[in-house]
Amino acid sequence: MNLNQEIIREILAKRGIESEEERKEYFAVRPQRTYDPYLLTNMEAVVDRILEAIDGGKRIVIYGDYDADGVTSTVVMLKVLRCLTDNVTYYIPSRLEEGYGLHNESIDRIREVGGEFIITVDCGSSSLAEIEYARSLGIDIVVTDHHNMKDDPVKELIINPKAPGDTYPFKGLAGVGVAYKLCLAISRKREIPRLVLSEVLEFVAIGTVADIMPLLDENRSFVKYGLMWMNRGCQNPGLRRLIELSGLDCRNLTSTNISFGIAPRINAAGRVSDADLGVKLFMAESPEKIEKYCNDMIERNNLRKKWQEEAYQQCIVKARNEYRKGDFLLVEAENVHEGILGIVAGKIKEESKRPTVIVTKNGDEYKGTGRSVEKVDIYEMLNRYRDCFIHFGGHRAACGFTIAPEKLSELRTNLNKDLAEMRSEDPDLFEKEITYDLDLEPEEFTLELAEELRSFEPCGKDNEPPKFRITFVVPENWRFLKDDQRYAKFQIGDLDCILFHDAKKYYDVIQNSEFVDVYGTMEINTWRDQSRVQLQVSEITPGM
Repeated sequence: MNLNQEIIREILAKRGIESEEERKEYFAVRPQRTYDPYLLTNMEAVVDRILEAIDGGKRIVIYGDYDADGVTSTVVMLKVLRCLTDNVTYYIPSRLEEGYGLHNESIDRIREVGGEFIITVDCGSSSLAEIEYARSLGIDIVVTDHHNMKDDPVKELIINPKAPGDTYPFKGLAGVGVAYKLCLAISRKREIPRLVLSEVLEFVAIGTVADIMPLLDENRSFVKYGLMWMNRGCQNPGLRRLIELSGLDCRNLTSTNISFGIAPRINAAGRVSDADLGVKLFMAESPEKIEKYCNDMIERNNLRKKWQEEAYQQCIVKARNEYRKGDFLLVEAENVHEGILGIVAGKIKEESKRPTVIVTKNGDEYKGTGRSVEKVDIYEMLNRYRDCFIHFGGHRAACGFTIAPEKLSELRTNLNKDLAEMRSEDPDLFEKEITYDLDLEPEEFTLELAEELRSFEPCGKDNEPPKFRITFVVPENWRFLKDDQRYAKFQIGDLDCILFHDAKKYYDVIQNSEFVDVYGTMEINTWRDQSRVQLQVSEITPGM
């Protein structure tokens, strides 16, 4: 075994992958890790109910969510069910007018256009009252979702790996992953072309990565196969054109390209106008419509960026004032578009290292969106005060809600009190622990190793790119880039290093330390047909 193989085995072992069988599956081009869809609670009953609706000629409506996971879930269900019936359409609520999840008003609209059977995707688990309302109107409804649920027994036809008592082996599916499992279950009882079930994996991959689901286990299989289809030239013409207009190459896409190139453009439609633009694009066949929808999506993404920067400038000032009230930053924004609250909350959370919620007025209510730090489960924190909310949902790292204005002050006080107690028990609550895979010497960073490390892809949540530490070094040839003290280049011996954030802060660390430890990921920099390995630096700390 050569040195590179030893390094890779050691990284895998630290990640709990030690047996030869596990290593083979992890690196397999065609992974086999999938589970029987009928292991999901209620799957058999839901499939039978859907097939009864199809056979009875009922008007089926796929009820999605307005983010990339919801859009891709809707597309997957539409493409599969249209192999069995033409009597299927979709409905995605407006983020601004309706908000997340099922709503009685939305159900009324579906009834008005003849909807008789609703299949939710990426939402619905906490909408028991709305499910009952739909049934009272004579509309049958089944739910597919992946969001956290209450611990109450499930009385409705809900497919959710996080449902109380569900024994599905993998709990990390995205909404689109759950929708796809339903499609696979349907294909066991009705003929669905294998090509359709394969092609929609492009959207399963996008939704899974976009919703920041763990890229482990079954998700790793989904994303690998989805990327494989996209890198063969992309089967869906609308997606292919969006990738081209985003400046990406269909032959060489990665999960990072999805995160930063494709997903933001799909999400932008739901953030600033109507998310059904994404469904229209991915269901379109005519080149003229595809071009129009793509251009509309890119324009909306540009508008989203503009609004985001304006909102950030307002909210960061207010967030600094919130520190006086406690460590839970509950920021009241004025005249900020609701669609970009989550992005701004995430940016402030990263800078402040505090859980951050931004609320803005919407009619007689406030709408809020939150993002949390690593050690604070924001869903659990807010769930204690569920009675305060008109609507509420989310997971460990993010949440969304609507609330009456008079409840806001009480909520802020309670959250700050709870967080103060948590911090008294853990003084390092807001400190992000620096984790890494392995110590290496500068001369061990080689092009050959960097090439082999590409086999760790797809990388993302819970399967980060391998990260290394170099200890007791003195960086040389430091220079800031673009007249901006956020970016810098330097060297450790012959190893090129590049830093894309906080360069001034880390420069001060270097200036005030005899030696430093440098952390980062290995990558290949190609310029004019010349390739060199470089370290993309994540942190620099005083040498210990």
